[in-house]
Amino acid sequence: MYLNNEKLQLWAIRFKFRRRREMRIKRLAEAKQARKVIGMVEGRLGKWVADGKHRINYRSIDDILKDLDLTGEELSFYCSTRFGKTFLTWRKELRIEEATDLLLKFPDIPASKIGLSLGIRDKSDFRHQFKSVTGMTPREWREKNLKKN
Repeated sequence: MYLNNEKLQLWAIRFKFRRRREMRIKRLAEAKQARKVIGMVEGRLGKWVADGKHRINYRSIDDILKDLDLTGEELSFYCSTRFGKTFLTWRKELRIEEATDLLLKFPDIPASKIGLSLGIRDKSDFRHQFKSVTGMTPREWREKNLKKN
């Protein structure tokens, strides 16, 4: 009986180590796949921004995914991994960052026109998005930052 118990303990130890090894291999494979997805999404998203497509007012996120040739899971994984935020939040912040540059570069152009040039059709939506990112309205931000320069 003692021998059987010893064999059972040895089997349990082997099983435990085999399971740990399998899990390690699985994690390595997942990490490799994650790097592959990150590289692919980074390339497509970089081209998308370079082509100015982030300024297009798409009807839905599905249209954006088609344009990028990505799945929602791939884009979501990339944005949460790289930026720590959703894709839509990242795109909004990217647009507002461009808006701040344009507000200073073209002080005579109304903020609503700048919003339009960035794909934000509605004046109040632009104002709301701008304020949610910068803490100020476009007018307040422009006045404050034009005084600095």
